[in-house]
Formats: sequence, structure tokens, C-alpha cells
Amino acid sequence: MPGSGKVGWRFPPKSTRSSTGWRKAMLRELKEAFHRFRKEGVLLPLAYKRKSVAWFIRLEGGKARLEGPYGKREGVEPIPAPDRQRSGKASEANLKPYLLVDDARYVLGLFEEGREDEAALLHKGFKELTEKAWRETQSPHVKVVLDLLSSPELGDLREEFRQKGGKPRDLLAFKVHGVLPTELEEVQAFWARHLAEEIQGGKGYCALCGTLGPVLRIFPREVVVLGQKCQLVSFNQKAFESFGKEQAANAPLCFTCASQVVDTLDYLIRSERHSRPLYREEEGGLRNQLAVFWLSEKVEVPLETPVDLETILGAVLSGALVHSPTPPADLTQLQELLATPWTGKAWPLNLDETRFHLAVLSANKGRLVVREWLAVSLSRLKETLGRFLEGTRLVRPWGEAPQPVPVGALVQALGDGNPGLVRGLLRTAYLGTPPPHALSLAIHLLRNPKTLTPEEREGWGRLHALVAALKLWLFYGKEEAKRMAELDKERKNPAYLSGRLLAVLEEAQKRASSYTLRRTLVDRFYGAASTTPAATFGVLLRLSTTAHLPKVGQELNQAVEEILSRLDEAGGFPRTLNLVGQAEFALGFYHQRAHFRANRAGKKGESAQGGS
Repeated sequence: MPGSGKVGWRFPPKSTRSSTGWRKAMLRELKEAFHRFRKEGVLLPLAYKRKSVAWFIRLEGGKARLEGPYGKREGVEPIPAPDRQRSGKASEANLKPYLLVDDARYVLGLFEEGREDEAALLHKGFKELTEKAWRETQSPHVKVVLDLLSSPELGDLREEFRQKGGKPRDLLAFKVHGVLPTELEEVQAFWARHLAEEIQGGKGYCALCGTLGPVLRIFPREVVVLGQKCQLVSFNQKAFESFGKEQAANAPLCFTCASQVVDTLDYLIRSERHSRPLYREEEGGLRNQLAVFWLSEKVEVPLETPVDLETILGAVLSGALVHSPTPPADLTQLQELLATPWTGKAWPLNLDETRFHLAVLSANKGRLVVREWLAVSLSRLKETLGRFLEGTRLVRPWGEAPQPVPVGALVQALGDGNPGLVRGLLRTAYLGTPPPHALSLAIHLLRNPKTLTPEEREGWGRLHALVAALKLWLFYGKEEAKRMAELDKERKNPAYLSGRLLAVLEEAQKRASSYTLRRTLVDRFYGAASTTPAATFGVLLRLSTTAHLPKVGQELNQAVEEILSRLDEAGGFPRTLNLVGQAEFALGFYHQRAHFRANRAGKKGESAQGGS
């Protein structure tokens, strides 16, 4: 932020390219995306944003009428309105009014207690800007507003505003003969010129368009990342300047390019179609991370029902854990799409030239932090995303059909906002790099009985996501990834067999008690069984063969015998299990338990049983 002395743009640690290269590449792609989104008609005029207005001053027939207040419940849509970066204490040199849409301090001169002089100063700045707009545009709509600001009638409006409960920070806009003056082309062009004049510095070559001319001291306005305002670029102290240049001059941009970049990024952040929170904490801060993504061109997939490829690509990022028996179908739909040939005349795209762009953003005390930046062709994306989705596809805890798990759900389940984990998962999904070792954190989290035994059926619930993280870590890019989506009775891995056996013994205990137990042997023995099977299963088998297995019939007794036989062939119970072995154990336990639950749910009356 201007005057804060903080760097307004940070990138992840240096890898294959310098941070300057990353910054330039991202700014360039945002500028290119501006032209795409402008053509599609989804962007506002330069340096505009949508604002929720609480009051309107309607000017018709020589009279002014106050309308409001309007809240969210009234259904008044936010209006496109001029916007700019505005901070610091008000002074003659720091007023920065918005054109024709501002709060009551600026529009009416309504003061906050003890700040009468400030309100007078802000109102003066608002009136001067309106007068300048009239001189340059000669718009009759602006003239009507200017006349009101100079008339005694404004005082009557101010008093009426107070009586109706208006507050100094409430936002007001004008309607002149039913028209918002800010929607007029000449007014929009004036605002861009005025703002450019105020924030331009010396001359230089724009880093994006290469034009020699005035470059900016600061960016035109801020963006809001997960509730926090931040500047894209701002270098305000000597320590952050480059080659003796000031503020944003070490990333010199002209007003047009800078505005296009900010407006595009703002649109992406605000669009549900183009953004997904990957990690979020209530208290906010640097750990919060938001992904924004877009294609270099819009692509519709020519299926029986046309699919917007950009929309379903975002499903890979979805951050929420979905507590529902029927998670959204986007990921499954995407996985099926990736498995089909992307060829033929019907496909309106060039796979090598159409690129997918993704940035991960955080906000840190007024500065934008770019955690990751990726640009990858659709041809490569088809291959890498397919492997990632297959790697996370897993039967759900109650035995429902296997479902892939998105990046954000994995991060939220692990409860770790470490940017390295997020970056590693994104690179696995989009670039095909090996999964990060940090996924093994799920092993420790699964030792918590509350995590291991959820009380309700889940979609992308935490248990499902944690075990999917381990499956991805173990089998990414391997043939086993497809087979290990659900119970594999032929698998001879001793750790996997040990996990299966624990689930069988737990099921025997539940059936022997007619499913009345609130706590099972798993609550007490899972940690020991998953690390030192040889020392733990002797006790468990003696307990089960005397107390539980004699009461439950053939099915479970045969399952125990079959698993023990396979363990004998594999050399018996392992004495200890390393992290890989513990991950196999967790997967075997989860698979076998989901298999039992699915069978119970199919029997009359069993689906209503409580617990796990």
C-alpha cells in the first residue's frame, strides 16, 4: 500500500525461473486474458468495480429525491462504479474521491463525530472532481449532479439522510432521469484519464506493451483476496527499489496495461467460475490461499450435452470438504472426459496452443503474495490430470462408488496451509511431478479415533480425503492406482493384509455385540497395530478367538483364516512398519471396513445402524 513501505508483490522461492520472469509472465497472460474476457462481455470499464449502494439520489424534473436505505435483502444489484486505491489520512494532497459514487462524507459532507473538518475537505474534493468531469465531458447528466452539489437543496438532503438513519460511510450514487451517469461512455473515459494523470510518474518503457511514455508510480486499485485488500505492485522504500527507481517503477507499466491486469485479476478473483479457495482459516492471514485459473480461450466440449471445459477443470481445485453421500459429479465427469480421445473435427481447439493458467494467491498486510504460477498446454494437462484423478480415486467410507478427491479437499483434510504442500499437489495435478512427501502426514492424523471413525456418511469428508492422500502418495502414476481404488482381496502386501485383518476383527466385535458398541478395539489398538503388527496382533487374535469370532458365524472366521494364510505366505506379521508400510496398513483397513459397511447397508434394517 502506498506509504506502507511494504513490497506489494511476492513470488514463491526461485525454481527454474527468476521471480522477475514469473511476474512478467503472469502480468502478460493477465493482459492477454483481458482481451478474451472483454470480447465475452464480462469485464467492466477500466478502473471500475461492482459496488453495493445503500442510497440513491434521484434527480428528475429539477428535483432531488433520496431513496434508501437498500440492504442485501432488498435485492438491489451492485452497480458498476469507478474505483481506485484509497488509503491514509485525508488531507489536501490525499482526498482521492470516487467519481459520482461515494460515501456520505464525500457526497453530502456528512461528518463523523469530531471530524467535521475532514468531511468538509472530502466533500470539497468530490465536488471538484465532479466539476472537472463536467468541464471535460460536457455531459448534461454530470451538470445536473454538479448543480445539486452547489445548491442549498444539498443541505436538505443531508438532513433527510440523517433522519432516515444514514451513516457517514454509507455509499450513495446518483440517478439522473433514470440513468446512472457512471454508465455513460464519456464519463468512463474521463475517469480513466483522470486516474492515469494522478498515478503516473516519469517516463519509461512499459514492460508489457513496450510503449515509451508515462509509467505508473502505483497500480490503479487494489484487489481483495479472501477478504483482504492488497496492492499488486508497490515499492515504497529505498530497500525495495530497483536501479534507483521509485515505487512500482521496477515493474514499469503504462496505465492501460496496469488497468487491464488489475481488472482481469479482480474479475477472476470474484468469479466462482475462475476461483477456488484452497486453504482458509477463520482468522485469515498469510496461510490462506486462493487459486485463480483460466484458459487462453473458451472451450466447449462437443458431447451430447456441451460441457464448458474451463468450469469442470476447476473441480480439480475445489477446496471444500463435502459432507454428503452424493458429492458433486464434476470430478467424475472430468475423469470420464479425460479418458476419451480428444481428436476429430468436432473438437474446436488446438491442444498444444490452448493453455491453462493458474495462480495461487495470498494476502499479507496489504501486499499480494503469489504462491504459485503455472501455464500448461491442454495436451499435457489431459495426461497429468488423468493420472492425478486416478491417483486420488477411492471408495467412500460407506462403500459408495469410488470418487476422486480435489486438491483443496486434500489440503483442508491435512489441515496444513504450508504453501509447499499446496504447490506440490498442484504440480502433481497439472505438471505431473511426483506427489509431495508431506502427504504422509495423513498417517499420523488417522491415529485419532475421531478421524478414523466418522459419525456420519461422507462425500469428500476428512477420512476419505486423508486415505486418498495416502493412495496418491503410494501409487501415483502406477498401474496399481486403478486397482487400489477399492478392496483388493488378491493383494499380498503384509502391511495391507494387516490393515484388513484389523478391520475384520473390529467387525467381529461389532457383530458379537449386535452393533451396540460406541468404542471398538480400533480406538485402543490402531496406533500399535499400524506400527508394530507382530507384537499387537497376538493379543488381538487371542481376544477375538475367545470373545467374538465364535459368535459371528462362518463369514468372518473364513476371512480371518484367508488373511492369516496370505500373511504366512508373505513371511508373517511385520515386526515394524515404516511410513510406506503404515500407509499400506491404513489403506487395507479403510478398504475392508468400507466393504463391510457396503454389505451392511444392503441388508434390511442394517443401513439404519448407528456409529461406524
